[in-house]
Amino acid sequence: MQNAITINNQQLSVKEYQGKRVVTLRDIDTVHNRPQGTAGRNFRVNKKHFIENEDYYKIQSDEIRLVGLKSPNGGIVVTESGYLMLVKSFTDDLAWEVQRQLVNTYFKQAKLKHKYTDYQRMMIETRTENARIRKAQILTRLAQDYDGTYRQVLQAHATLELTGEYLLPLPKIEKRTYTATEIGDKLGITANKVGILANRNNLKTDEYGAWYNDKAKGCNKEVPTFRYYEDVIPVLERLI
Repeated sequence: MQNAITINNQQLSVKEYQGKRVVTLRDIDTVHNRPQGTAGRNFRVNKKHFIENEDYYKIQSDEIRLVGLKSPNGGIVVTESGYLMLVKSFTDDLAWEVQRQLVNTYFKQAKLKHKYTDYQRMMIETRTENARIRKAQILTRLAQDYDGTYRQVLQAHATLELTGEYLLPLPKIEKRTYTATEIGDKLGITANKVGILANRNNLKTDEYGAWYNDKAKGCNKEVPTFRYYEDVIPVLERLI
């Protein structure tokens, strides 16, 4: 058998996925002389402990050629970490020897420099692109259920998934501002006192608030008025 490694007198065909050496559940049963289905049962029972894309991969039908699976429907393949987790219950002498062979010969070789074929690179790029498109579609559908800021945020992230950049800008989130009177009420002082402390200590800056044009009392003339962020309160408390 070409491109295979002998483990426990069994020919194990080499399988790699996303640059990692992997084995099927059937491979594990074969090299360990276990009844077919043993590794699969262990996997299902302990699946909550396995991390997808780290301990195992779900291979889709369109990727069978990449891995060398025989099932037309794809299947589960496990990495070195997943394999070692699966065979924890295999404690006989043979199991220890098979583990040593798999780790030292089969998995160790996967750490050598890996070169993708053109077909493999194409499939990886296609899967990555399809994943981005699916995410963008989900975000776009979610955006239809909202209005205003939430819709803008979701639509902006959808363009990021598709293009790698925000073609639609994220909405600017304005911080709440307070009048001098409102700040004074929080501190137990007058609005005039707030203004005096702010002017003396140069607190009317972008860090502590923003300038707005408000209508002056008794006329229609607009005058610049400084409104404060809540961040100014602890500063004023220390100054009082």
